[in-house]
Amino acid sequence: MKMVRRKPTSIEPVPEAGPAMRALPARWQRCVDALFVSGGDRSAALRLAGYEGKPESMNVMASRIFADDRVRAAVKEECTRRIDISEPELYSVAMNILRDQNEKAADRLRAVSMVWDRANPVMSKHRIEVEHYLSQPELEMQHYRALQKLGAPRDAFLARFGPNGLPRIEQMIAADEAKRRQIEGDVIEADYEEVEVASPVQKAVTTGHNVETTVPAGTVDEALE
Repeated sequence: MKMVRRKPTSIEPVPEAGPAMRALPARWQRCVDALFVSGGDRSAALRLAGYEGKPESMNVMASRIFADDRVRAAVKEECTRRIDISEPELYSVAMNILRDQNEKAADRLRAVSMVWDRANPVMSKHRIEVEHYLSQPELEMQHYRALQKLGAPRDAFLARFGPNGLPRIEQMIAADEAKRRQIEGDVIEADYEEVEVASPVQKAVTTGHNVETTVPAGTVDEALE
């Protein structure tokens, strides 16, 4: 199927995203973010995130992506984040109704009840917070991708994961990418293009030049943020 390239849409990975969102590939982060823009329409969310294809293919792919446990955890995490930051607006609406003498008495009483019950709960309530803790393999893959993004030399990967651990991480990355490609199937990613940049070590092999193998302190953590 022919690849179509267009200008990027406005749907970008959320900078302040939580750990569940950051555990996803960038294009799947855009899908989760677009789900809220599309009003919950999963196929429309994929189109907003940059995918293109026949309606049947888009529906199948949307079902597969949003059935993934990691994506579901990211959706729950994003729901909680958005609700938290919308509470001042909800409070303002309730107070405006409460203070408006022209509102119906029933509506004003309901607004009073909402504010009062929040401030002085009649019964104790359990607060449930949705948190996603990255597993050790997920953390390691996240560090690997951060080093890739920085264009770190091979020695930096060996220093981080060790000569025995690096092949294992590379196998996990390959398996994760294979799973993503299998889920995406025949649908086209229309708006974004990933460019694989050769690391300094790869460039050195072809040019014969020596390269600096030290990664500045803190750069990996900054990339992960």
